Amino acid sequence: MHKSELELYKVGEGTSAFGPHQIPELLRPHLHPGDHLFRLGDSSLLVRSRLRKSQELAFLRMRLGSGRGEDWLRIHTSPTDIAPITKILLSASAIEKYFYSLTDRSSDLYRVLRVKRTAELIDIRLAWRVARVGGTANGNLKELRELERAFNLLANPEVRTAYDAWLQDEDNPLPFPYAASGDCVVAGRLSKDGETFFADSILAFKPNVQPKQFEVLLRQCEFLPDRILFRDSKRKVEVWLDAGLLEGLRWDSTWNNWKQWLRSRISIASDFVEAPKAHVEDGERVVTSWWISLPSRINVTMPASLWEDVERARAFHDLLGRHAEILAKVREQVAREPVEAGTVQFWFDQLGAAPALRPEFATWQPDYDVFYFDQLRQRSRVWFLFREEYLFVLPGAVVSEIPMAGHASYIFAEPPDMDRFLRRYSGVVRTDIRMNKDGVATELGFVGRVLRGTKKKRWLADVLKHSTTGKENEYGRSTDE
Repeated sequence: MHKSELELYKVGEGTSAFGPHQIPELLRPHLHPGDHLFRLGDSSLLVRSRLRKSQELAFLRMRLGSGRGEDWLRIHTSPTDIAPITKILLSASAIEKYFYSLTDRSSDLYRVLRVKRTAELIDIRLAWRVARVGGTANGNLKELRELERAFNLLANPEVRTAYDAWLQDEDNPLPFPYAASGDCVVAGRLSKDGETFFADSILAFKPNVQPKQFEVLLRQCEFLPDRILFRDSKRKVEVWLDAGLLEGLRWDSTWNNWKQWLRSRISIASDFVEAPKAHVEDGERVVTSWWISLPSRINVTMPASLWEDVERARAFHDLLGRHAEILAKVREQVAREPVEAGTVQFWFDQLGAAPALRPEFATWQPDYDVFYFDQLRQRSRVWFLFREEYLFVLPGAVVSEIPMAGHASYIFAEPPDMDRFLRRYSGVVRTDIRMNKDGVATELGFVGRVLRGTKKKRWLADVLKHSTTGKENEYGRSTDE
């Protein structure tokens, strides 16, 4: 490696060419007077020391593991750091010693938390809480860090599976937990071409961590036997929730059959570690940053009405299941033409449906909001089911409603001939109305549409205002909250 590629610096003895702010905090405890530092790109550093004749140190930004050999894990450096070193080969023993070794070498992660190897996750969390209280009382920070590390490793299903296999046979490789993304200091040797660093030990690792807080719809989660998984591709976050975090809530995998009817949200606050994930897109390997919650740092707030919502959702799913054949026939009919709700109720009665089965359930969707539906139904003289919509006939107006966020209410002047209006309306879609295709909006007496906002009462006031003004409104006018 030429000196034209690497600037040579010396640390200590009053001759340092580095300012204090230029040496990463993570690296400083591992430097000694007389060490020579080579700057590699924007942020990577190589250290050659007279005290470590057979080793060099490297400070690098690790990005993502791309595969494991028998004895090495290949890790890429950060793409933002233009440096000669493009990858690190971490020895299996380096990962084992840094992440999985304990103060008491005869112990294991289970013994640290005083649980059996067969312990359920809820028991492991309880043991962590008890141990943490004891460690805090003793004021032993090293003990607390070891306890937290043991819990976070065993609470991760992939890590725990690998660790259990390693306990049975130490030839099984242990994973770099959660992700290989963050700042690290490793000891080893730089390859002759300067592109690969062979690391036989990890001296320090600081993962990329961010605190995050957000609400989660329970129906967006996957219910597993011992935990609940929430994975959001938009936020790029992944959260594992166990029964110890959701006190009083007991579930099983059958919840996935009817979870779509749950309305409840839970609030999650946690520290998240960056966990880049790779996938192939158009023949190229693309890396995306995901964030995984640390089990020891998760806090969950549940609504008081959660169990009531669970019972309602389960009962609703059972009701629809018992009447699946009847509902399928109704959906087939309303897909072709509007059907008055009273007619649907008559069919239900004739077929012996349960009293709890109401006409709107035939086309009801999990994301529909009861508020929008009920406010218009209470004010309507008559209403119809049509496709995914409900048509409400109010005094002076007809409102086409999809009671769901992201949809607008379409308002028409009350027609002199309702049957003719319905026949014409059944032959068009909402896009035709917005564009007045072939004059359909004019023919139907389209008044305007009311867009949804965060204030539901404002939406209702605007709908009612449009309904009472009727054709006096300018064609196409929209009220945006």
